[in-house]
Amino acid sequence: MQGTIFTILSEMVIENMGMECWNDLLNKVSPHSKGVYTSGAQYQDSELVDMVKELSLQSELPINTLLSSFGEYMFEKLYEQSPTDLSSLTNLKDFLLAIDSVIHSEVKRVHPNAYLPTFEYHDEGNGDLILHYYSKRKLCYVAIGLIKGAAKKFSEEITILHPVCMHNGSQHCEFIIQFNERCHDK
Repeated sequence: MQGTIFTILSEMVIENMGMECWNDLLNKVSPHSKGVYTSGAQYQDSELVDMVKELSLQSELPINTLLSSFGEYMFEKLYEQSPTDLSSLTNLKDFLLAIDSVIHSEVKRVHPNAYLPTFEYHDEGNGDLILHYYSKRKLCYVAIGLIKGAAKKFSEEITILHPVCMHNGSQHCEFIIQFNERCHDK
């Protein structure tokens, strides 16, 4: 897993729970990397899984809630660090449709060994966007959080339905994104 994910997780934990909590987490989980992360390096997926499980115990939050919160927190950081100019994407739907073709292709150029999820899109014509998420990591709740973070960035109110999930035996997750309205003065 790309080190950026771990550096952002450490920032979130330190910001919300304190440095002592981060150090305690590293002591309890004993990650192979010893908790020393750089954004360009690759780390074992199991380190993130172990940390999230332990954070769930410490915070008493369900794992899926924690993963979604992490995705939402992570969005702004990833947006700021994007290796491509995203200024031409001025609304959430255009942004979501550009993930694979623009954003992920540029991330792969900069980090050729990065494993990224893939998406298929279906614009329903009624305003809804159906997004199929494919990933061996099955971090669909992080993806939901990222979409929520993007909605905040573009000041849009959305509802996300998740009727199909890999955690229930499917080959992919399906997100139905309903665009409610633009937020005002946010």
